[in-house]
Amino acid sequence: MEELDKQLALRMITLFSGAVKGIAFYPESHPAIRRPLLELDRLFGTALAQAGEITWGVIDGVMFFGKHLFITPSTAVADLTNRMMEKEIDRIVMGSGLTFDELQGFVRLLADTSAGFDELCARMKQKEIRHILVARPTLPEDRDAEDGEEGYALATYGQALGAIRGVCRDIEQGRIPSSAPVIGVVDRLVGITMRDPSTLLGLAMIKDYDNYTFNHCVNVGVLAMSLGAAFGMDAEGVKEAGIAGQLHDIGKTMIPKEIVNKPGKLSSAEFHEMKRHSELGAKIIREMEGLSPRVGQAVLGHHLHYNRNGYPEWARGFDYDRMIDIIAIADTYDAITTLRVYQHPITPRAALGVMQKLMGTILDGDLVTRFVEMMGKYPVGTLVRLDNNEIALVHRPNPLDEEAPVVRIVFAPDGARLPQPREQRLVERDGSSYARIAAVVDPLLKNIDVGSLINRGHY
Repeated sequence: MEELDKQLALRMITLFSGAVKGIAFYPESHPAIRRPLLELDRLFGTALAQAGEITWGVIDGVMFFGKHLFITPSTAVADLTNRMMEKEIDRIVMGSGLTFDELQGFVRLLADTSAGFDELCARMKQKEIRHILVARPTLPEDRDAEDGEEGYALATYGQALGAIRGVCRDIEQGRIPSSAPVIGVVDRLVGITMRDPSTLLGLAMIKDYDNYTFNHCVNVGVLAMSLGAAFGMDAEGVKEAGIAGQLHDIGKTMIPKEIVNKPGKLSSAEFHEMKRHSELGAKIIREMEGLSPRVGQAVLGHHLHYNRNGYPEWARGFDYDRMIDIIAIADTYDAITTLRVYQHPITPRAALGVMQKLMGTILDGDLVTRFVEMMGKYPVGTLVRLDNNEIALVHRPNPLDEEAPVVRIVFAPDGARLPQPREQRLVERDGSSYARIAAVVDPLLKNIDVGSLINRGHY
């Protein structure tokens, strides 16, 4: 089977995306629609004659076509990626025998923004589109319970990154971003959070230093949702916290990149410019459809501090609810546990200690206390040395004994790195002890990228 050339794959995605976008405004017979569809039909026909089947879709928010990934997408690729994520389409499979009528019918159905995944499938069946299959991400109930939930959470985290990339790209290109991809992915994260908040806590340790803004936004959303759920918020409140967390820094997209990415301390003028990001973000959110005023308020006030002596100064006197303090806690935790050019990260456990010193001034003391309880004595993502000299990563808290979380062994007692981390309960269900935690280990000293371990599903 001959592999498609990447330029040809891009051409096919571009034609398909343009047809989906245009068919909402023109009839199928219009040259602006018919010409790209005819070319697309010819290209698909040639490719399917060689390959028999073509699979393409979205993985971790990135479009793939066959074996090709489009990490830095064009506008057409980005538009199609967002549309597929809105409809919860994980992948599309084109089969040999595909007809022009099927292709045209599928484009028409995909252009209908009101139809979700289930309705799309029903209409495809009704129109007898037999040579195109669509699939959505596998739900946790279709997998083995724990491994399935983690895999689903990891995939959803990747989709959240893609949604934030899309929002930032739209802002940079002068467009009002669509809120649908963010709302859709947060809906899925809400389900995970309400079932088991600890599932998401490990994902907040995923750090991509080259794409700090995207990862930071998603991590703050994840942490805010977990804290909101732990504090007793209902599903709608948790959802709003997740959306506000993911969008809290989008105003930075409008700040000069040389300021946002400056490796050293900002000058007074640069800091004054940086402080504008919260009000710029709130302005963008007011222009986006489907977002509640509460989300915009949280974005505006996430740097106001608990004592309301932060910025923007003109907004200090507004009546805020606790959402802004939840976002502030999530923002602080992720920031101080992340390696930056100008900052050595501190361990999750040490970060909790730093945050406790900010109680009552910068951070809400009641919320910090609840956050510390939620994270446990050894937060998920903490690297520890056991008293048998093994090195392990904390995988899941143990509500019955905070000294004995579930871990994944990374190094054997002799210092050898295990080829695959091994899950281990420090205290078995019968009460017998495997080992105890002797000390917290700095991952940098062991050359361990915790986020990389988690991102590979090995945490």
